[in-house]
Amino acid sequence: MKLKRYINLALIVLLVLSYGCSNSSENEYSYPTVISGIVRNTGGQLLSYTKISLTTAPDYQSVWTDENGTFRLENFPSGKHKLKAEHVGYNDYTADIPSAINGTSVLNPVLSVKTYNIPIVKPVSKGTVRINGKALETDFDGDGIYTPFKVKGVAFSPTPINNKPYLNGIDDRSIQLLKEMNANTIRTYSGTGKYFLQNAAPNGIRVIVSFWVDTNYDLSSADIRQKVKDEFARMVLDFKDYSAVLMWNLGNEQNYQNGNNSNWYSLAQELAVEAYKVEGEKFHPVCINNGNIYNIGDASLNADDNSLTYVDLWATNIYEYNIATKLNEYKNKSGKPIVVTEYGIDALDNRTKLEYENMQAAFDSVNWAQIKASDDVCVGATVFEFTDEWWKGGTPAIHDYGGYPTSAHPDGYSNEEWWGIIATSPDTNGDGLDEWRPRKVYYMFQRNWK
Repeated sequence: MKLKRYINLALIVLLVLSYGCSNSSENEYSYPTVISGIVRNTGGQLLSYTKISLTTAPDYQSVWTDENGTFRLENFPSGKHKLKAEHVGYNDYTADIPSAINGTSVLNPVLSVKTYNIPIVKPVSKGTVRINGKALETDFDGDGIYTPFKVKGVAFSPTPINNKPYLNGIDDRSIQLLKEMNANTIRTYSGTGKYFLQNAAPNGIRVIVSFWVDTNYDLSSADIRQKVKDEFARMVLDFKDYSAVLMWNLGNEQNYQNGNNSNWYSLAQELAVEAYKVEGEKFHPVCINNGNIYNIGDASLNADDNSLTYVDLWATNIYEYNIATKLNEYKNKSGKPIVVTEYGIDALDNRTKLEYENMQAAFDSVNWAQIKASDDVCVGATVFEFTDEWWKGGTPAIHDYGGYPTSAHPDGYSNEEWWGIIATSPDTNGDGLDEWRPRKVYYMFQRNWK
């Protein structure tokens, strides 16, 4: 009996000491205001372009290491954090942030080279967005149930008049107008802003993130091809964890520029493989942006399905009144689905230099009806474009009439600065934002996209 009392007493003492040590350890941890370090690989090489993030603070914007492999984090939420280091070609590194000394925690990640296993046949993605047959499907809530997603959106490049600074207020206003328009997607041209990405998804807006490929590049050059692949892989790494991302779009009408050849389409296949390396089994779809449907299916240009096994769908910019004919022709060229990333007409009648909003709305309405009716192969479209672009035809402070003749438009001319479904004029109230006025075509889409 006495022995039992001693044992119980000893257990109580151990519990008290254990609690005291744990509590003491907690109290001794000093929360940092700065987290810094240097990233190297196992061979000691400094690693620039390493993405550094805090997995415990998902809304805190990640940073990149500089040319010396160094990073510095500030202004993050207070608390104990876990750091993640990601670099293309290396295994991810995660570690708890150590206690701070004089306000700074130092952590020096060491990354090991990653071995990739690239399946011959690209699997169906297990991520939030996937191509399943000829359907675009999403599972944004992560419950494992995928539903069809119809792209209803705009080509998005709201450059301020006279190239004024781009303010967050532009994105705030854009998201509100897109939401009221019943749009669910934007298509960009060169990456996208992280402020927009953070605020888009909560408002039901997704992003086709485009990767711009310089039209002056010699795409037969091994060095140029590697440069393009490295830059694309870093873009995917930078944006892949944002829930607003819908897919990756390669180039823009490259076949009208330096990509009317097998070098471009073979490079697109390699870029799609790079995206898979970065994202793994939860990859986002990859599409090639093509001017019209030219070259698609041409094996001599590496533009056929057998050559593009890691490209999930095509993207096309089509400016024709009868888009349906082209989409029907496409069915004989590829077994992949297609998304239309530009279509429509501008708002200016070049014959009178007056806007013909009714014509723009009617023309775009016919195009959209044809796209919608082609849902057996077409996953939707983004109309060109969201706002007028004053910089395109001449002086960026003047709404010019510059453009080019085209038989595809009722007036026989494309006025490059007047394409917006939202008319743009100079700031009148001093808030730093241009004045925006939805044209009739905006309300036409609002009705059709309910």
